[in-house]
Amino acid sequence: MDRSWYFRFSLVLAAIVAAWLTLWPSLDQAGWVPAPQWVKETFKRRISPGLDIRGGLRLMYEVEVDEYIRDRRDRYSEEMVRDLGVLLGVVEEDERDNLSREQLASLGERYTVQRVGPRSIRVLFTSAEDKSQFTTEWLQRKYPELRLSGSDGMRVDLAMREDRIAELTETAVEQAKLTVTNRIDGLGLREATVIGRDSDLIVEIPGASQEDFDRIREIIATTARLEFKILDEEGTSLFRDLDRSTLPEGVTVEAEGAPAGETQPSVTSYFLLSRAPKCADRDETCRTARARLEAVLEGIAIPDDHQAVVKQLDRSELSELGNDEEAWRTFYVYRSTNVTGEDIADAFVSFDPQEGNRPVVSLQFNSSGATKFEDMTGRNIKRRMAIVLDDKAESAPVIQARIGGGRAQITLGSGDYNRLFDEANALVVVLRAGALPAPLRPANEQLIGPTLGRDSVEKGALGAVVGIGLVLLFMLVYYSVVGIVANVMVILNLLFLLGIMAGFEATLTLPGVAALALTVGMAVDANVLIIERIREELRAGKSPRSAVDQGFGRAFSSVFDSQLTTFIAGVVLFQFGTGPIKGFAVMLMIGIITSLFTGVFCAKVMLDWIVRGLRVKRLKVG
Repeated sequence: MDRSWYFRFSLVLAAIVAAWLTLWPSLDQAGWVPAPQWVKETFKRRISPGLDIRGGLRLMYEVEVDEYIRDRRDRYSEEMVRDLGVLLGVVEEDERDNLSREQLASLGERYTVQRVGPRSIRVLFTSAEDKSQFTTEWLQRKYPELRLSGSDGMRVDLAMREDRIAELTETAVEQAKLTVTNRIDGLGLREATVIGRDSDLIVEIPGASQEDFDRIREIIATTARLEFKILDEEGTSLFRDLDRSTLPEGVTVEAEGAPAGETQPSVTSYFLLSRAPKCADRDETCRTARARLEAVLEGIAIPDDHQAVVKQLDRSELSELGNDEEAWRTFYVYRSTNVTGEDIADAFVSFDPQEGNRPVVSLQFNSSGATKFEDMTGRNIKRRMAIVLDDKAESAPVIQARIGGGRAQITLGSGDYNRLFDEANALVVVLRAGALPAPLRPANEQLIGPTLGRDSVEKGALGAVVGIGLVLLFMLVYYSVVGIVANVMVILNLLFLLGIMAGFEATLTLPGVAALALTVGMAVDANVLIIERIREELRAGKSPRSAVDQGFGRAFSSVFDSQLTTFIAGVVLFQFGTGPIKGFAVMLMIGIITSLFTGVFCAKVMLDWIVRGLRVKRLKVG
């Protein structure tokens, strides 16, 4: 035997050992072949049963794209307030991101920017001279996503472009898919799959229990839009002037003293307070305190540049709150904000000694976020700042001084320590993964039991084993000695295929089992082409050694072409398929690679050993 054979044999042997060691822990996990402890500790990756085999969760959500588009429209309107100030020469370009309340008030005397419907903006000027500076060229340069939809007198109407809306729809679904994937990864659920289809997201998590179901569902669907907003204490007179006789039961107008800046240490601030008995989980007729409060807010004409956010109160904030009661209040804030969750570099759970070592969520801003946060707090010393998560205020501390260092924290109220700790951990997961671009609306939720999966996999596995067994028997009977070689290659092909799956922590589904059986057939097909070519060479009077060399050399192009065309089909299935079809395509493409390796490379090594090492005079090919 020459040196090249020993090198090729060593390569095959190393591949067999590596594939077996990688696959062994998965076989141990299935209870088939016990593995030593050192193998399980060294090779930690496993093949995971899919949802159709193991059971688990299947969640379908609809991405509320309209909310995403409305949010983008709101951002454009906020930016336009500042950009128009620069256009009219009221503020300088370097001041646009840090306008004071006085500057915003002066801009409001020259023009107002209103939100109209879900996708439109209206600008109302107070003078024709100011309106004349608002040109189509300026609009296209600053806001290419908007188009001029109408102009009458001092009014300019703008709408979002249709082609831009289509792009935003696609972007919203892709961002939602990435965010949900990151959140699931943050929970350590590597077996889960997230599929985007039109405006829907499908999440499949094998092996989850009912308890996991509730936790995962809550974390996935949390939008986690974090904003830091300054309270407008002086503007709360709109609550004071409400007709209190029209307020529903449990909703009242309250007053409190609050700081409104360094020159106004205390002003009277008004807010709405809602108290109601707690509702049972399944009582659909009960109206919660929050629902009552939000119903009142819907009937109040709040200016476009302001917003009312709500906060749940505990007994430390409302001492007379009963055990069976819940209470919510409003904060009146400026809608615009320079600091959001996009400015956060990291989030983690810590413990605040000033709060009795209760769990809190600590935030670390990135460099630009730290600068913006410091500027915002520096301009609003002795004012309250609401930390708003999904339109709900988590806390509203008073800014005592400019806050540098890029750090902040979110307190989670009072209550059971373990509950607060779980809430803090869940919030950290969603903040690290980022906010969803739009809310997710549950469309279909299923907790699939393992009974159906077990029955399906048993029948699928039985079919695959019978099919593979019949193929091996045929090869042995029809091709004799060379058929044994082909059968060994089929077994090696399965070993390499499953080893690669374990190395990538792939999920095995029923379509994957089908692809496994198909791969065996394709591996045999490659061997049949080569064996038939060797048989032709032997009939032509060639020696076994020459017939093997010529058979592999002349059959390679046919084998490679047939496998390549199937591989292309697998690529197309993976690109355009979803869920099970993608799983089938991945298994098929991996199987083609392993079939080429075993059928062309490994089989040649074994046959070379037979015709050269054993020096057989007559090679039996059936």
